[in-house]
Amino acid sequence: MLEESDVLDSREAARYLKLNQQTIRRLVRENQIPGFKVGGSWRFKKSVLDRWAESQQQAAQTRRVLVVDDEEPVREYVRRVLEREGYEVLSADDGEGAVNYVENGEPIDCVMLDLRMPGMGGPEALERIRNYKRDIPVVLLTGYPEIALMHRAMQSGPITLLAKPVSRAQILEAVENFLGRKK
Repeated sequence: MLEESDVLDSREAARYLKLNQQTIRRLVRENQIPGFKVGGSWRFKKSVLDRWAESQQQAAQTRRVLVVDDEEPVREYVRRVLEREGYEVLSADDGEGAVNYVENGEPIDCVMLDLRMPGMGGPEALERIRNYKRDIPVVLLTGYPEIALMHRAMQSGPITLLAKPVSRAQILEAVENFLGRKK
């Protein structure tokens, strides 16, 4: 049986979670925080709020890497390596797809970008990505180390360059150099 102190109203939940009461109400209406109605008022179980807060904290600690390569086997290999280490991975098969992620405000902590792709190539995608997120770390992947393409890419800011085929250790070292080691 629930104790009265185990159930909070929206004002108490806001104080408990150190959030604004309006924020609590909006989150519960949008089904982003668990709650239930008694009469016309929202109620929250402390134990459920504790689990929700913990999940939010863990989600905030997950690093997101955008992997962009026109070769599906490369994309999938890099994705598997990173996901096994706890990274969340988004993927795109061309530069335009990568730019769309960034333009749409997708939270991204690092980009692994193929240098040479059909359509919008790596240098152009990098330039457009950095127009939105100037300091985003970028690891360029290339099987074709063309000086002109690399020079163009480097004009958009600091990058790390990896030659294909890349090993698991190279992928992790490059990402961890930017984002720190995962626990």
